[in-house]
Amino acid sequence: MHAPVHRCLVVWLAATAAGAALVAWLLPQALAPATRFDDVLVRLCAGAGCVAAAWLWVVTTAVVAEAVTGATAPGVPAPLRRLVLLACGAAVVAGLAVPAQATPGEVHRDRQPSVAGLPFPDRALGAPVHVRTAEQVVVRPGDTLWELAAADLGPGADPVEIDARWREIYARNRSVIGPDPDLIEPAQRLRLPAHHDQ
Repeated sequence: MHAPVHRCLVVWLAATAAGAALVAWLLPQALAPATRFDDVLVRLCAGAGCVAAAWLWVVTTAVVAEAVTGATAPGVPAPLRRLVLLACGAAVVAGLAVPAQATPGEVHRDRQPSVAGLPFPDRALGAPVHVRTAEQVVVRPGDTLWELAAADLGPGADPVEIDARWREIYARNRSVIGPDPDLIEPAQRLRLPAHHDQ
């Protein structure tokens, strides 16, 4: 699969600009006269930095050409190849996402996915809901006893009622939750106490 040419061109131009800026900054330091030993070390490091920047630009150019043409560039380190190809194809992967409200059958028929055959990740549709029966609720990640009590009481509950309700839920489920009411775990099934008539 070839990466889109315009994305590869953007990656190559960014690498060229970054490499040119780095060499423009390091080259005067590498060529400056050195009279002391520490100056010589600075000049050698600046020269090595110029060589490294040039090597990275050459490798990036080879990998971008590889992505556009499909030919393999020999001698390119695998991690660097993956990094450049990821930069060339990151927008390709982002463009494959199905809109959150769409179901798999609603994907446009006229657009061919560029990675045909790969499954899309599961996607939650709509607001999350608590799995609840008349007498128990299943804890979801991020839940607190306060939130469970507020959901159990409904939107008209005031903070005093919610405070009393979460304490009732904790008292009924202390053997499941443990000594700390702030540490409820996802998938725990908590029994709900009966509501008191007002």
